[in-house]
Amino acid sequence: MSAGGTEMTAEPGPEGETADAETPAGGRAGLSRTAQIAVALTAFGLTAWFFFAWLVLDRMMLDAAGEAIGSGLLLLLLVSIVSALARSRAD
Repeated sequence: MSAGGTEMTAEPGPEGETADAETPAGGRAGLSRTAQIAVALTAFGLTAWFFFAWLVLDRMMLDAAGEAIGSGLLLLLLVSIVSALARSRAD
């Protein structure tokens, strides 16, 4: 029971399946192994860039952090644009 006293249930989908049904393979949906490796390498690279800019290039810590965060946001924007283009071509 929820706080309001009413019980929340999943509504059946178009074929009578509930909205929170398990995936067909029974496993959970997530990132592929390749995507996990790419995310780990990107995080490592951005962290390495932060320390390189801060310690080797002798930038202030906030400037180095801003460069690393900005680079990460740029990568996210590029991934978003590429995936949107790929999805529009698939339709």
